[in-house]
Amino acid sequence: MYTSFSVHSKGLRHLIRRMWTISRFYGLKPTRMEQALERFTTVLETHGGRATLPIPAVTLVRQPAIVRRLQARGIELAVHGWIHIPLDDRSADEQYVHLCRARDAFTAAGIRAIGFRAPYLHHDDNLRAAAEAAGFTYVSNQTILWDVLEAEAFSSTTYAAYERVVAFYMPWRAGERLSLPQLYNQLVEIPVSLPDDEMLGDRLGGGNDLVERAWRRILLETHRRGELFTIQLHPERIAGCADGLSAVLAEARTLTPSVWLARLDEIATWWRARAGATVEITDAGDGGLHLVVAGPSGTTVLARAVEVDAPTVSWADGYRQVEATTFTLHAPLRPLIGLSPATSPKLTSFLRQQGYIVEIGEQGHHYAYYLDQTNFTAEDQRPLLAQIERTGRPLVRLGRWPDGARSALAITGDIDALTLWDYGLRFFGR
Repeated sequence: MYTSFSVHSKGLRHLIRRMWTISRFYGLKPTRMEQALERFTTVLETHGGRATLPIPAVTLVRQPAIVRRLQARGIELAVHGWIHIPLDDRSADEQYVHLCRARDAFTAAGIRAIGFRAPYLHHDDNLRAAAEAAGFTYVSNQTILWDVLEAEAFSSTTYAAYERVVAFYMPWRAGERLSLPQLYNQLVEIPVSLPDDEMLGDRLGGGNDLVERAWRRILLETHRRGELFTIQLHPERIAGCADGLSAVLAEARTLTPSVWLARLDEIATWWRARAGATVEITDAGDGGLHLVVAGPSGTTVLARAVEVDAPTVSWADGYRQVEATTFTLHAPLRPLIGLSPATSPKLTSFLRQQGYIVEIGEQGHHYAYYLDQTNFTAEDQRPLLAQIERTGRPLVRLGRWPDGARSALAITGDIDALTLWDYGLRFFGR
């Protein structure tokens, strides 16, 4: 199968720097890594959180006791390849074989792994298809960069290093794209937020103060937008990030409406289930509509500028949370999104994933919002949501997150290796 190690030339500098970090941290036994994992887990537990830790299957095979202890403490273990090598330069068949081999190793160890994160976060369309074919529920490889660093964080040297790692990750820009899960067929793609621990620590030489400032800004912005903040923190760097991570977790617990702190498997499961929620709408007479919402536990109904016959509580952005899933409403226009029959299926799927209730129809004047759009791209997503939300017209929709949460926060940390042997043996494809 894989008998040699390869890496993109553009990633060589990244690899050498990573090797230097690893060599300083790891010994021949996993003692120091175990200490780091203990501190990482303790920080999370202090704030009632759990994490997702992707790990190469070969490392799991060599150190099963450590992995089982993590799992016993509520940590989700995701697949991080068979060994820690880039896969986007491999053929589709090679990618599929690699992922199946890794997943089989998890299964043999009694660990149910539904998620995959690519080594170095490098991926292509073939890798996503291979992950779905190999039976994964989600992948978490697409990076999204937030503009949260002030100018004083950079010197001429660190700015160049920072720009190199940005180019290495090839991220989306948060000002242009949504930081949200997306369904591709039945596979959920969960984005990873940047800057991560490597950019803040290795590239900028920052510590807890910089981590706290940068990640707190992302937290507040994702909360304002109702989006997802996925932190990437390699466990071996916890000493320089623990206080910053703790501060961000503490802040998340104070925000209203709440922040959903969840593992990646929980987010993927929720996103798929909530996207499949149904809403039955019937005429209630006197211009009213009767709604019956059927969705996963925690499904939240939000209403704006309508009258409902069920209890409601204030939520955010002019919405009230309806404390029922069966109710009757009155509004001057049909408070849904009407779509012409020619509407792009991609647009229809996108709106449903966001929680909007859509109907296909010709009578656009009946709806508070009506769209007739035959083409729809990823770049259209954010402008369209802004267009819908800023008008304040009557609207009933489902919340993105469970139990009335406004945004979501996930803590992740790739375990590339547990010992120096684990790390070094990848060069021989073992």
